[in-house]
Formats: sequence, structure tokens, C-alpha cells
Amino acid sequence: MKLAKRRRPQYVIWKQARSCMQESTASIQDQVSQDIGRFLQRHKDPRKGLLQLSAKTRIHTKTLRRLVLKEHNPTYQTLYKLYSCLMGTADLGQMLNAAPALIQEKLRRTDPQMKSSPLHKYNVSIEQELIKDPCFSELYVLADTRPFDLKFVKSRFGEYGLDILQKMLQLNVLRLLENGRYALGSNRSTFSAEAIKAVGLRLTEKYSKPARTDENYANYMNLFFESINEATYRKWLDIDVQAFQDKMRLLEDPSSRGSLPIFMFNVIDTLQEPS
Repeated sequence: MKLAKRRRPQYVIWKQARSCMQESTASIQDQVSQDIGRFLQRHKDPRKGLLQLSAKTRIHTKTLRRLVLKEHNPTYQTLYKLYSCLMGTADLGQMLNAAPALIQEKLRRTDPQMKSSPLHKYNVSIEQELIKDPCFSELYVLADTRPFDLKFVKSRFGEYGLDILQKMLQLNVLRLLENGRYALGSNRSTFSAEAIKAVGLRLTEKYSKPARTDENYANYMNLFFESINEATYRKWLDIDVQAFQDKMRLLEDPSSRGSLPIFMFNVIDTLQEPS
């Protein structure tokens, strides 16, 4: 049957996961495969274990299988979701302290948030608030770029906004400055792909200004669609990753900071329905 040829039997995946556990860890792929293998070892039926891990991490079972077989190089976002589950904590700091050294090193090297103050605490539960509530997400972004006062919150969001403001203060997501404005507090949100999409779409809808595209250096927008081959697609992705890293590198110079609040939201994806 064609279906049988496409899919690898579960016992093959499980056998390979067990074998990699006995090897020395030489790479991120080895480490991730080994740690997923340990999780699966706690289940009599590895298929059910994989389904459980998928539900807890929100990582598709196909991706988890590829991670076990070391056919996939995980992004820092994948590592967050996976190790928050494996380490049993939604707190990024606690997860980092408990995660293997290779995982810690990659997260600190590739996640822009890790370059901020070590006093900041990143939590997946705050991200869930960010995803589900437009008011919460907008106040979160503005607090980091253009601190606001009580009058602004009430005029923009009404009484509901004031309730969200109090909630964010209680969560230590916001803090009150001496000038009466609110800025981000010590508790921050992690940013999975789901959060990036949710917040990015809201900011684009609210703050992108098509009318200003005729002005030099006012903004930048682009839209392109085409049918290309896999090799070209991967090169496009590499170009955008490099561009993002270059932009972040500019911010390492203190003189690059200023009073202009900005946002950047970029997506490249296939015009194919999720499987």
C-alpha cells in the first residue's frame, strides 16, 4: 500500500529514540531526540506518548517524529514549547535552568529576548493572555515602546481597558513609572509563532499606514506570490532570517535607540492548507 510506504512504523521511531539515548550528545538534534525518547520511555505505547506530547506542546506529531529521527533542526520557538513541557514549567527562567546545556546555549544565542535584562521573567501563561486578548497585547507592545497613562487606556479601551490594566499590574506585566505612565514590568511574554501571528496581525491592522508609502522612509510594505522550487524557497527563508538578525544586531549599539516607536511583522509561507 502507498500509505505504508510513506509512513514509518511507530516501533522504528521508538527503537531509534531508544538507541539515541545511549549515544553521547553531540548536537541539538541529538539532544532533542534523546529527551523526547526519555519522555516516550515512560509510556507503554509510544504512539500514545507521542500524541500526548503533541497535545501538551502544540507541536504536530509529524514534527515530533522528525525530531526523534533527527530529520529536523528545531527553532528556538520549537524548543520553548518542547522543553516547557519536558521540564514541567511555564516559566522560561526555570526552564532554562533545568534544560540541558546545549538547549540553554541555543536559546540564549538565537532568541532576541535573551539579550534583555536578566531580571526579566518570561512566562508561557502570559503569552496565552497576549494571544487571546487584543487589549492585553496592544498595551503590552505600547508599554515597551511608548509608555501611556490612565487617560490613554480609558479613551482607547474604556472600562474594559482599565480592568485589563489592573490585571497586567497584578501579573507584574506592567509597572507604574514616577511620571504616572505605565511601562513593561518584570514579567514578560514568550513569543511562539502563534503569538507572533496574533500580535503581528493586530498591529498591522491598527498601525500600518498605506497612505504614507509615498513618503520616503515612512514605512515599507511588500506582497508577492509565485510558484517556486524548494531550493529557492529555502534561500528566501535564509535571506529573511539573516535580515532579521542584522536588524537586531543594529540594536546592540546603544546609540540606535530613540523615541520613535516602531513594529516589524514579516511572514513567508506556502499557499497550502495546513495538513
